[in-house]
Amino acid sequence: MRGNRPGRKVTALILAGLLSTWAIGAPCRESRSDDEASGDSKISLAKAGKDVKDVLVSPFYWKKNDFLKLSAVLGTGLLLGLADENIRTWVQERRTPGSSDFFGFVTHFGEGGYLCGFMAGLFAAGEIAGSGGIRKTAMLSFESFLVSSAFTAVLKVILGRARPYAEEGSHSFHPFSSPSVYSGLPSGHSSAVWSVATVIADRTDSVIVDAACYGLAALTSLSRIHEDKHWASDVLVGSAIGYFTAKKICALNRDPKAANLSVSFDLSGKRQAITLSLSF
Repeated sequence: MRGNRPGRKVTALILAGLLSTWAIGAPCRESRSDDEASGDSKISLAKAGKDVKDVLVSPFYWKKNDFLKLSAVLGTGLLLGLADENIRTWVQERRTPGSSDFFGFVTHFGEGGYLCGFMAGLFAAGEIAGSGGIRKTAMLSFESFLVSSAFTAVLKVILGRARPYAEEGSHSFHPFSSPSVYSGLPSGHSSAVWSVATVIADRTDSVIVDAACYGLAALTSLSRIHEDKHWASDVLVGSAIGYFTAKKICALNRDPKAANLSVSFDLSGKRQAITLSLSF
C-alpha cells in the first residue's frame, strides 16, 4: 500500500485542479463584471485581522437562531459521542482493501499542504484571468482556513481527547497533552476542508461546484472515521467549526451594495397582492 501513496497524491492534486477549474468557470455571487471584480480582491492585512477579531467576538452578539444552531451541533455531537465506539466497530468491521484505497486517497484533501496548494492555484488562476472575484475567493478561503485551523488546534490541546487507535475508549481525555494520539477532538482534516469548501460554495453560483465542494468535504470527513484517526463526534465538531467559520467570514466580506430582493404576499378578504421589494 505504501508504494501507491505518491500516485494517490498526484491524483489528488489533479482533482483539486479540476475543482478549481469548475470554480473559475462559475460566476461569483457578488461580482459579475470585470469592473466590479477589479476591486473585489482588495483584502488588506488590517481587514483580515478585523475579520479574525469579528469571528472570535461574534458569540457575544449571537441571536436566538445562533444559539439554536449551536445547540443542534452540540446535541448531535453528544448523541454521536454516546455511539462513537459502536460506530467505530461498525465501520472497522466493514473495511475492505478497496475502501481503504479510496478513503486513503480522499483523506489527502483535508491536509494543509494540499489545501494551500489549491488556494494558491486558485489565486494564480484569478491573476491570469484578471478576475478579482476569483482572487478574493482564494484569499477568503485562506483566511477561513487559518482561523478555523487555529481554533481547532487550541481545542485539541485543551481537550486532549484520545484518538480511537489509542485503544483507551471514546471517553478518554488528557487535557493539555502534546502527543498527537491525544489530539482527537476536533478533527483537523474536517475543519480544514470544510473551511475552504464552504467559502468556494458560498462565493459561486454553480450547483455543480456546490455539490463538488460539499461532497468532497463530506467524503474527507468520513475518511477520518474509516482510517480510524477520529471518532465520529470529532469529525462532526471539526466540520461544524470549518463550516460556520467560513460562513461568518463570507458574511463579513459580502458586498453591502449588493441588491437584495424580497417577495411578500398580501392575501386578505379585500385584496390579493404580491409585492416585490428591491433594496440597494
